[in-house]
Amino acid sequence: MSVFRIPASQFRSLPSPAGSSKLGFFAANICDIPPELWSWREVNPREVSTKTSVYAAIRRTLLDEPDRFFERNRGLTILTKDVEFDDKKKDVVFTLGDPLLHGVVDGGHTLSAILEVQENCDEERSPASVFIKVMTGVESEQVAEIAGGLNSSQQVDLKSLENLKGHFEHLQEVLADQPYAEKIAYKMNEPKPVDVREVLYYLAIFNCEEYNANKHPTQLFGRKEGLVRRFADEAAGRQKASFDILIRRAPEILKLRDLIEKKSLSMPDIGRYKAGKAERVRSKKHRQNELHFLDETVNGKIPLGWIMPMLGAFRANVVWNQPKGSFSWRVNNDKLLSSCLQRLVTSITEVHERENRRPEHVGRSATAWRICYETVENAILQHELTKARASK
Repeated sequence: MSVFRIPASQFRSLPSPAGSSKLGFFAANICDIPPELWSWREVNPREVSTKTSVYAAIRRTLLDEPDRFFERNRGLTILTKDVEFDDKKKDVVFTLGDPLLHGVVDGGHTLSAILEVQENCDEERSPASVFIKVMTGVESEQVAEIAGGLNSSQQVDLKSLENLKGHFEHLQEVLADQPYAEKIAYKMNEPKPVDVREVLYYLAIFNCEEYNANKHPTQLFGRKEGLVRRFADEAAGRQKASFDILIRRAPEILKLRDLIEKKSLSMPDIGRYKAGKAERVRSKKHRQNELHFLDETVNGKIPLGWIMPMLGAFRANVVWNQPKGSFSWRVNNDKLLSSCLQRLVTSITEVHERENRRPEHVGRSATAWRICYETVENAILQHELTKARASK
């Protein structure tokens, strides 16, 4: 018999319209989830795999966009012996007695990711909250049916449907010779480290059809499913095609993404900054950070909220649709990155400090995207000026 107390500002209960069960609903900060719940998973038929793209996405949201976690995750469902709300202490109190009847019946991957990220709570409390549904009075013969229903209700996501239609074939062909080609997950729950939505994200910020020096893709940060929908609309001819142009330069864009992270890690004092709400750039967890597009491992992890404005800044280096349907670079990206890297990192860390040291806020900051873009633009002008002087 185990009694759990989880702090919650509000608690709502609802009797089941059929049967004798009751439902309770509340939200809790992830730092308050008891680690002991991990031992109460026998009622859940699904094994937890930390190698799936689903798990990676849950963990990524907890680290990079914790304030959005409650909205994006369906949370935990717990079968309990009883439940009550201690209005004085503002705690939800429930009892788990029989491992065959009580425990976390749905949300094992969510619980695993929460407990992993919880290690940072000692340094700083996370803003992430999780939705919890508690069910009491469930009859023993219904436990297996409830568990099966909850764990088989996962919809086939949009990127899997697009893969079945063959719409990713062009991207797969372009990346076929790259060492990371087999590391990209095009289907739901594939145990591969790179989600195709990430790849589409890195490509989309170079869409000069939609973005320019005055309009930056700030709204794309954290909205990868929308990108797949845009990709699907283009494939079906419902929107003007831009991904077809972008895909041709995918290997170069992906390489540039990892080069930015690798070279940024060489900047002085970079390790003192936080890559998430609590973890620092060079924390223990980041010592073996894999840069899949370079096929290298580095000591440290630059937060995505920093990388995206710096990567998107190289849109200033693109010659778009000249001639029609083409995409080329004005200056060699390796040389350009070396010439402006220090200024890029300095600018992004300054915005980081102004944004309350929250990387996900940097990724949505129009100021961060604009300053980085102008930095690359100025570096290109300097390169062209130097070239013009040398030719005289």
